[in-house]
Amino acid sequence: MTKLHIKHILPYFFMLPALLIGTIAMIFYGVDISIWIQNIFIWMLGVCFCYVILNKTPLIELHKNPLLVTSILTILLILPFWFNGLEGVHRWVTLGPFNFYMASIILPMLIVYLWRLSKSNYLPYVIGFMILIGGILLLQPDAGQITAFACASTIILWRAIENPKWQYITLIILTLYVFTSWIYIDHLAPVPYVEQIIFLVADMGSMLLILGVGALLLIVYPFFITWKKDILASALGLYFLMTILVTFFGHFPMPIMGYGISPIIGYLIGMTATQKIKMAQTN
Repeated sequence: MTKLHIKHILPYFFMLPALLIGTIAMIFYGVDISIWIQNIFIWMLGVCFCYVILNKTPLIELHKNPLLVTSILTILLILPFWFNGLEGVHRWVTLGPFNFYMASIILPMLIVYLWRLSKSNYLPYVIGFMILIGGILLLQPDAGQITAFACASTIILWRAIENPKWQYITLIILTLYVFTSWIYIDHLAPVPYVEQIIFLVADMGSMLLILGVGALLLIVYPFFITWKKDILASALGLYFLMTILVTFFGHFPMPIMGYGISPIIGYLIGMTATQKIKMAQTN
């Protein structure tokens, strides 16, 4: 059993301020309890589950068959195409009363395993997977997620690829994906307590807005503490940062603060992976 320290658990609470501010805004504007309680419940359940993973699951599980796991995760990213989309947009998998935003759950896991592949002799597969994943997101379409994923992928590829020619080729391909996705951006109407939650917070007062912006920055802070020497943390941190920033330029879900359990699950996955690796490095 791995010995846990407060520094391993504390980062999970860095998302709590954004979660609470978003909840306050939803309550203030009359959002039903059955909606906003989901964020709090999944955070509590997720932190407990992550505690068990950190405490009892060996790091070797992360290294088992990374090529197979990456393939399975990529297939899961295709699942939304088998469900009824909304105005031609296919991003969700519906299970009973719940809609899971698959990209926000799967992409953090894919970033972890693509990083793992890049450290082995699988670099051609990494490039292939990144191009394939970008194409899937382009077809969904999801400009926000493809932008965030492209930024994270660039960090992994730029450090892993030694040939400058292939560095620029992959960068150009990912950049083309991003530009194309924004040219053909979807026109789904925003839900105020999902995509526009920060604007609801702003309408409640400048002080709460300042606290809200600070809370959003606090979400990505744990990933950037060691960004100079930790490629995975840098990639995940940039991914989550971009998922926040794109909400100011399009109708994309604001992670953690806005309603939606899927971004919370994705964040917990990314955080747990980085914490588990840090624990292994210090033991």
